[in-house]
Amino acid sequence: MAWQNEKTLHELDAPLAVEHLVFEVRADAFETWKAAEFEFWTKGLADRFPSFVGKETWVAKRGGIFKVTVVLYWTSVEEWHAIDPVWLEEHERRFAEVVGADNVRLVSEGHTVDQYYKVSEYR
Repeated sequence: MAWQNEKTLHELDAPLAVEHLVFEVRADAFETWKAAEFEFWTKGLADRFPSFVGKETWVAKRGGIFKVTVVLYWTSVEEWHAIDPVWLEEHERRFAEVVGADNVRLVSEGHTVDQYYKVSEYR
């Protein structure tokens, strides 16, 4: 039997707010960054904020630097922006201690120019 496409378009009932971050991570610190990023940010957000829906991480290696694009999904912009700033600041400080502040650099926050929303996906 020949392969048959069974993917479908899934429209989202309510659009998801999209946070789009791009980082540069030194190649020799990438594994440490990846583990800490999961513990501090993925699990940290998921365990504390029900409005955090999930995320994707995309990586491209350029010489001794990894360019990392992180796309996070939130139920709404309002709930995303309601994150406790004290919690956020403390997490950023502790994350920098583990990874090393010189090993990672935030390159851009794409959502600050245009606010994006996820309205559907095809899977």
